[in-house]
Amino acid sequence: MVKSELDQIKSECRKKVSNYALMSGVNGINPIPGVDMGIDAGIYLKMMAEVRSSFGLDDAIEAKLNRYEMFLPLLKKVFDYATKEGLTILIKSMGKKYLGKSVAKYVPIIGQGVAAAASYGMFKYIGNAYVDDCYELAKKIESWEIENRHKQEIRRRKQVLEDVEDLDW
Repeated sequence: MVKSELDQIKSECRKKVSNYALMSGVNGINPIPGVDMGIDAGIYLKMMAEVRSSFGLDDAIEAKLNRYEMFLPLLKKVFDYATKEGLTILIKSMGKKYLGKSVAKYVPIIGQGVAAAASYGMFKYIGNAYVDDCYELAKKIESWEIENRHKQEIRRRKQVLEDVEDLDW
């Protein structure tokens, strides 16, 4: 079975997420209160930007597709959560898990391991969900563009036929 280009990008992005999750896991043992969240936020934002870029999703695409209602739910997931405000909402939605990670690190040795594992797991979960959202949006855009090209080709052919019919033979 041949993988499509989007499937290959998705697979590469999942590997990137694992690398970023590892960075977050290492940061999970950071003993300074609050600093770990700030570092995690930076890692999340960098990962999201890299994933979006891999799928060719940028601000120009967002502006172009914002007027089409069929794209709005996915656009919101892909672009709104990739901001500091969106990330705050995401972290708040996972607040209890994040709090558990923060508290666990203060239990000597075992707690730091638990905090690192929790940080890795949360990052991997959120990162892979983000990759899936970007993949779905890119796939939807690709289908939409193919459909539009097909419609344009049909219109062009109809015009050619009309032009041929109008010729005086």
